[in-house]
Amino acid sequence: MDEALFGIGIYTAPEAARMVGMRPATLRRWLLGYDHDAKHERPLWQPQYEVNDDDGVLLGFRDLIEARIVHALRAKRIGLPTIRVCMERAREIVGQDRPFSTSQFKTDGKSIFLQITRGLDEPQLYDLKKSQGVFNRVVAPSLADLEFGKDGAERWWLLHGKRTIVADPERAFGQPIIAATGITTARIAEAVEAEGSVEEVAKLYELKPRLIRDALAYEQMIERRKAA
Repeated sequence: MDEALFGIGIYTAPEAARMVGMRPATLRRWLLGYDHDAKHERPLWQPQYEVNDDDGVLLGFRDLIEARIVHALRAKRIGLPTIRVCMERAREIVGQDRPFSTSQFKTDGKSIFLQITRGLDEPQLYDLKKSQGVFNRVVAPSLADLEFGKDGAERWWLLHGKRTIVADPERAFGQPIIAATGITTARIAEAVEAEGSVEEVAKLYELKPRLIRDALAYEQMIERRKAA
C-alpha cells in the first residue's frame, strides 16, 4: 500500500463506502471509470492517491466528501451524466478537481449549484425552483456536519448535531474516532463485545459512558445502512 500522505486521510473503497452508505463497487466505478453502451466513461474525479494495480483505489478525505455528495444526488435519481456535467462546471468555477468539498462550495454552494444545473435535461433540475429544492434537501444536509478550512473540508462530525464522533484526516488517518481521545469507534465496538457492557469499557478507557454509547451508535448506524 502507498504510504498515507500526512493530513489527507486514507481509505480503501470498502471503508469509504461503509462510511458513505453505498456499495464499494459503485464507488470504484466512479473513481476508475466504467463501460456504458460500448463506451468507456472516464472517472468522475481523480482520487487523491494514485491508482495502482497492487492496491486498487485508495481515497483521501476530500474524496470521501465528494463521494458523500455524489451519493446523495444519486439517491434522488439524478443521473451520472448530469452529475458529471455539474462537477465539470463546478471545477471551472472553484478551480479545484474536487469541487464539492471546497470551502467555496460550502460558503457559496447554493449560488454555484444553481449555476452548474442551469439548462440541464434532468427532471429533478428542470427549473430554478426544482434546483433550489434539490440543493436545500440534498446538498445542504450533506455539508451541514462538515468543518472547512481555507483548502476545503477538514472534519466530518459523524453523528448529526453532536461533536463527539469525528472523521479527521489529521487523526487516525481519517478513521472514525471519539474526538476527545482519538480511539476508533471500531475499537470501542470490539471492546464492548469483548467486555460485555458499556460501563466496563468506560472504566477500561477512563471515558464517560455517553462517549462509548455514541461510538456504538455510530457503528450501529453504518451497519444498518450497509444491511439496507
